[in-house]
Amino acid sequence: MSHRLNNMNCRRRSAIGALVIASVILGLSALGTSALAARRLVSDAEARHLGLQRAWTTQVRLDPARNRVERAVLEGDRLTVMTSAGVVQEFNALTGETMWIAPIGNPDHPSLGPSSSAKFVAVINGSTLYVLDKMDGKPIVVRPVGGAPGAAPAVGEHYVFVPLAMGRIEAYPLGEQKLTPWYYQSFGRAMVAPLATPESFVWSTDSGHLYVGRSADLGVRFRLETGSEIVASPAYGAPYVYAATSDGEVFSMHEMTGQRRWKYATGFPVTRAPAVVGDRVFVTSEEPMLHCIDATKGTAIWETPHIAQFAAASAKRVYGVDDLGALVVLDAATGALLGRMPTDSSTNALVNDQTDRVYLVSEDGVVQCLHELGAKEPMYHRPKVEPQAPQAPTSEGQPVEPNATTRPQPPADVEAEAPADEEAAPAEESEMPAEESAAGESEDPFNGIDQ
Repeated sequence: MSHRLNNMNCRRRSAIGALVIASVILGLSALGTSALAARRLVSDAEARHLGLQRAWTTQVRLDPARNRVERAVLEGDRLTVMTSAGVVQEFNALTGETMWIAPIGNPDHPSLGPSSSAKFVAVINGSTLYVLDKMDGKPIVVRPVGGAPGAAPAVGEHYVFVPLAMGRIEAYPLGEQKLTPWYYQSFGRAMVAPLATPESFVWSTDSGHLYVGRSADLGVRFRLETGSEIVASPAYGAPYVYAATSDGEVFSMHEMTGQRRWKYATGFPVTRAPAVVGDRVFVTSEEPMLHCIDATKGTAIWETPHIAQFAAASAKRVYGVDDLGALVVLDAATGALLGRMPTDSSTNALVNDQTDRVYLVSEDGVVQCLHELGAKEPMYHRPKVEPQAPQAPTSEGQPVEPNATTRPQPPADVEAEAPADEEAAPAEESEMPAEESAAGESEDPFNGIDQ
């Protein structure tokens, strides 16, 4: 009996010890999570040292043990964040308030996106396209795409554009679903997220071709052959499109005519999209170097070494991330370093070419918004651009573009005029409804060139 009691006491002490150890581990884990969150939060003293203050901070809803923030995009006063589980969360970019949360598709499938417009948010999960209403996150389009997606989609006024790895761009209608989808076959693989503007949609391929098409009545305006692979998304500053190549060249061209305005050489590959802020274009090369370029002339205003990413700009300051992951402040006039603040290694700065706000997003979902001291209202860099009305032919003979219409008509081929020394070429590709693609395989848009 005594032996049995001793065994029971030993088991009881072991159980109590295990509970104590488990409690300690949980407590340390909670403390560790709190400590990590505290390290990722920029303190008031650190912010003021750079002339900033924190407007708000919030937490993306995710399981940090299994998922991470995949991508965040800013559109107007809305910040859209997507996790690796395919969950899309919409925030008010001015206050940090959560507007809605929408789980998308299968959490085990890879997701591409999000892309955002004033009305819609688009995501690809696996091989399925989801278009959500910007107001409440409810899906308005759920449909399979016609192949393996190569990159995130782009959302226009009337269509959502999906790049496929085989080089085809599929355009699916928004709103009236009875409209027939269209596709555009391009040369090379489409592995970079396209760009949608009020008048155009722009995409590139790994063969170094950049295409500009009409966004409403659907047709390809012109093609630019850069001679080098394009791995960064294009940028836009009305009415010019900006594209950068792996050879380090940056091109500026008119979105309607394809006429090249200038070409700028950084000397090193460019893998991040240019950022257009007012009359300046900010480009980071792999040197690393931040190049501030005059958007009109294509000449360097200044260059600052060791800057790996552009973050935001105000009237007198430029914010970026250096090659060690620290947030840096530069003088907007000269590019001189004004201040530097180390951040957590998992924290990235959102590229914001729309306002002067600095957004820091960590992989485990901590989002912070910083602004300059006293700047309660954001400075907006982009005036709203409305679709252009039809124009009469000019004395120079520029092509006339049709007005944007809600219901597109069958597209007509349009050739863009460009000087003889420009790389931009009229687009020769044909387009047809996606449902007719199988029957139309014999109609080769590249006249026999292997796709």
